Amino acid sequence: MQDFGAMAYFVHVVEQGGFSAAARHLSEPLSTISRRVAELEQNLGVRLLERSTRKVRLTHLGETYFDYCRRGLQEFEAGTLALRDRQSDVSGLLRITVPPSLVEPFFLPAVVAFQALYPNARVAILSTERYVDLLHERIDVAFRISPLKDSQMTTRRIASYAIYLVAAPSYLRGRPPVAVPSDLPAQRIVTFEGGAGPVTWSLRQQLAAKPDDTAVVELVPHLSMNDFAGVLAATIAGCGIASIPSILCASHLHEGRLSRVLSGWTFDPVTISAVTPGTRNMSRLNRLFLDHCAATLPDLLAQAEV
Repeated sequence: MQDFGAMAYFVHVVEQGGFSAAARHLSEPLSTISRRVAELEQNLGVRLLERSTRKVRLTHLGETYFDYCRRGLQEFEAGTLALRDRQSDVSGLLRITVPPSLVEPFFLPAVVAFQALYPNARVAILSTERYVDLLHERIDVAFRISPLKDSQMTTRRIASYAIYLVAAPSYLRGRPPVAVPSDLPAQRIVTFEGGAGPVTWSLRQQLAAKPDDTAVVELVPHLSMNDFAGVLAATIAGCGIASIPSILCASHLHEGRLSRVLSGWTFDPVTISAVTPGTRNMSRLNRLFLDHCAATLPDLLAQAEV
């Protein structure tokens, strides 16, 4: 095994342009650096440097070896910094808001994984659909779906998810098939809405020749509620066809409790963004959590795409 300390001395000698400059830069005795580099050359069985009284020059083999050594040391330093960053004390309270439908399947796993990395981090989740004033209610991060209202706030795109039209097999049996969007008004529709009035669905064909080919249908809901968990339960129970986020219905599709309807048509994807009061005074805890979400949540959502 090679002496990594000697390799580091070799890299510093080349980067500083000589043994004396490297000794001054590292605050090490000149004799130590010279001896260690000579031992490295002896162990390798090659001459890495051409020495003169004023400067050193890399040999042909030394140039190749230097490139590898420099990259290796850079990776080593990056790994050391990452380890120190992870092991350092990250503590405090992080207050976040999340839409209720996304807490259990989406954000809770991310929070659990984050607290496993940083055991002293505390997280308070406010699950709500209402608009939250971040400054007034002392919220660090609000996770919101498009469109966003906070033009004065800092936003960071975290991930996006698909919306599927689904129904229970028990509902679809014996009913006229749904082949095109214009067949939907004849069906029973379950919607995520606060009121009981008509709703408009805009769908586009996935394999259409023109990407802007869309179908807009106006529907009168058979059942509506402002709770996605309720919409999902009602759809599984056979109450009708619903539009449900992929993250909520993926397992039910895999297990056969739900089936896709109009699978060749799709809604525009929904974007999840993190809204913060700003980045200038953002805490380290806040920044680490946002980086963690941006790195892990897209993969979690991708697993729900069917």
